[in-house]
Amino acid sequence: MRENMTVYLALLRAAVLARLEYRADFLMGIAGVFILNAGTLATSWVLLSRFENLHGWLFWEIVFLYNLWLLGHGIRAIFFRHINMLEQFIVEGTFDQLLTRPANPLVQFLGREVHYLGVGDVLLALTMLTLSYQNLHLDWSWWMFLWFALIALSSAIVEAAMTLLLACTSFFTTRSRAIVNAASLFSWGVVQQYPLDMFNNVLRGIVTIILPFAFMNYYPSLLFLGKADQVPFGFLTWFAPVVALILTLLAVRMWNFSITKYQSTGS
Repeated sequence: MRENMTVYLALLRAAVLARLEYRADFLMGIAGVFILNAGTLATSWVLLSRFENLHGWLFWEIVFLYNLWLLGHGIRAIFFRHINMLEQFIVEGTFDQLLTRPANPLVQFLGREVHYLGVGDVLLALTMLTLSYQNLHLDWSWWMFLWFALIALSSAIVEAAMTLLLACTSFFTTRSRAIVNAASLFSWGVVQQYPLDMFNNVLRGIVTIILPFAFMNYYPSLLFLGKADQVPFGFLTWFAPVVALILTLLAVRMWNFSITKYQSTGS
C-alpha cells in the first residue's frame, strides 16, 4: 500500500510539472470553464424567474445543488479525468507500457495525468457555494464544514469509481467511451441540475442504486439545506462516504478482473 502511494505521488508530481509548462493554456482553459458553467446557471435562473421554485427548491438552493456536484466533478477532473480515455489507451496500445513496468498498472494509470480544467470547476464551485451559503442565510456548526469537506471528497470518488467501472468494459470490447458518456449525460440531465424529488421513482432508483450519481450532490445537499426530513429517503443524506467506499472497492475488483482479460491490440 505504501509503495503504491509513493509511486502514485511521484507520477502525480511529474504530471503537475508537465502541465505547468503550458501556463497560457491553463489560464484559457479555466476561463472556458467559467463561461460554460455560467451558461448552465443562467438557464436555471431563467427557469426560476418564471416559476419561482422547482418542486419547492429556490434559485440559490438549485445553485448550491449544482455547484456541490461541480465541486466533486472538478476534483475528479483534476486527478482522474483520463479514466474516460481508457479506451484510447487500449486501442492505441499505450496500455502495454503499464504492464511492462515494475509497478501496479492501476496506480500507474491513475497517476498518469492531471487536468487543469478541473481547477476552474473547483474555483467556480467554491465561489458559487459561498454565495449560496450567504444568500440562503445558512448557519452551519463547525462539524458541518468538516462534513462538507468529506462530502466533496466522497463526491469526487463516486464519480471516479463509477467512471472506472464503466470504462473497464473496454478490456472486453476495446470500446467504452460511448457507455461512459451515456451515463454521464444521463446523470447530467437528471441529477446535477435539478432536485431528484421532482422525478418519478424509476429515475430516482436508477441514480440511487444503478448509477448512484445522486450521492454526489442531491442526497448530501438535503442535510446542508435542511431538507432531509422533507423528502422520501432523506436519511440517505449520510450515506455518500459509504457509497464512495463501496464503489471504490467494486471498481478495483472490476479492474483486477478485467485486466486478466486484456489482449493487446498490437498498435
